[in-house]
Amino acid sequence: MKKIVKASIATTAGVILLLGGAGTFATWNSSASAPGASIVSGNLVVEAAQAEGTWTANGSPITIADYAVAPGDVLTYTKTMKVGAEGDSLSATLALTDSSIAPADAGNPADVALAGYLTDSAELTASGTGISGTGPTFTVTPGAGVVSEDVTVTVTIAFPYGEVVGGNNDAMNGAVTLDALTVSLTQDVE
Repeated sequence: MKKIVKASIATTAGVILLLGGAGTFATWNSSASAPGASIVSGNLVVEAAQAEGTWTANGSPITIADYAVAPGDVLTYTKTMKVGAEGDSLSATLALTDSSIAPADAGNPADVALAGYLTDSAELTASGTGISGTGPTFTVTPGAGVVSEDVTVTVTIAFPYGEVVGGNNDAMNGAVTLDALTVSLTQDVE
C-alpha cells in the first residue's frame, strides 16, 4: 500500500511541475519604430466684418426699417465678411440660414405668407479672395496661414409680382424680420 501512496504522490508532484511550467514556452517577436510626424487640424471660418452692410430696393439705397415692400420689389443686402479656410482641401457650402427671414408674428397668416414669399426667392452670392463658384455651393480655397479674407456677400430678396397663383394678397400688411440675416459656411462631405 505504501508503494501505491508513494506512486500517487510522485505522480501528483510530476503533474504539478508540468502544469507550472506550461506558461514558460517562449515565442519569438521583434519590433522597430518608424519616424513619425505631427499633424494639425485646419480651420473654417465665416464672421461679420465691423462695417455695416447696405440695403437697396430696386437699385436705390434705402433704410430697411423704413421701407414698405411691395410685389415686384427686389431688395439687396451687401456686406463684407471674413471667410476663410486653412487645410489642404476644403469645399464648403455658403448659404443663408432658414431663420434669416422670419415672420414678425408666427401666428399672423400675413406675416407667415410674406416670409414664405421672400424666403423662397432669397439668393446668396459671394465674391472675393479665396471664393469661387456660382452658388449655392462655393469653393473656399485654403491658404497657408490665412485664417480669413474679405469676401463680399450679397443677399437678393425678390417679392414676386404676379407669379403666385391667386396673387400675393395673403401677404398684405405682413411683416418680417430681416435683422437676423445669417450666413453659414459648412464643409461639404463627399
